[in-house]
Amino acid sequence: MKIILASLTLILVFVSCNSERETKMINEDFQAIGFVGKGNEISVGNGLFMHSFKFQLILFVYHDTIFQIEINNDKPTYSYLKCSKETKGTLITALDRYNQTSLKEQLIDIKKNNLLGSCAPDGYFLFKKNAKLNFGLFAYESINDWIRKDKRQIKLTDREFPKIYESIFHTLNSKGWDYFMSDDYHYKKLRFYYKDTVPYVVNPLKNSVR
Repeated sequence: MKIILASLTLILVFVSCNSERETKMINEDFQAIGFVGKGNEISVGNGLFMHSFKFQLILFVYHDTIFQIEINNDKPTYSYLKCSKETKGTLITALDRYNQTSLKEQLIDIKKNNLLGSCAPDGYFLFKKNAKLNFGLFAYESINDWIRKDKRQIKLTDREFPKIYESIFHTLNSKGWDYFMSDDYHYKKLRFYYKDTVPYVVNPLKNSVR
C-alpha cells in the first residue's frame, strides 16, 4: 500500500511540474506571423459555398531566434533561420510596427480609407508581450526587404522545435477563424459564391490556326 501511495505521489508531482512548465512556456513572449492559403470548399447551404483558409507558413521570433514552419499538404517542415544580426533586426523592426496597432484599429482604418481586400485572407500577426496578446492583419509586403536578405534554413525535427509553437499555431488558427467568420471580415461579400454562377472559360487556343 505504501509503495502504491508513493508511486501516486511521484506521478502527481511529475504532472504538476510538467503543468507548471507548460504554463510558463505559454506565458513567454514571442512575435509571430502566419500566412494563409485557400483551404477546402465548404457548403454553407442554399447553394452557397466558400473556401476555408489554412496556414501555409508561420514565422516567429522566440528567445532571439527566428523559427519557421512550412505546411504543404498537411505535412510540416520545421526549421530555424540562421542570419546576421542586421537581418534579424530588419524582421523585428517590421514586426514592431504591428505591435502598435490592433485588429479593431486596422478595421476602422480600412473602412475610413475605403481600402479593399483581396479574394484571399490576409496574413495574421500574433504578439505575446508583457502578458498581453495582440492579434491582427499582416501584409506580406511588409517584410519584402527582409525576404531579400541572406538567410540559411536549418532543418529541425518536431522534437527539436520549440514547444511554444503549438500554442502559437492553435491561437493563430482560432483567432483567424473568429475573424474570418465574423461580420468584421472586411471582404465578407467575396467569401461566398454560387457554383452555378462560375463563368465558363473558353480556351482561346482551342480554335487557333496551327
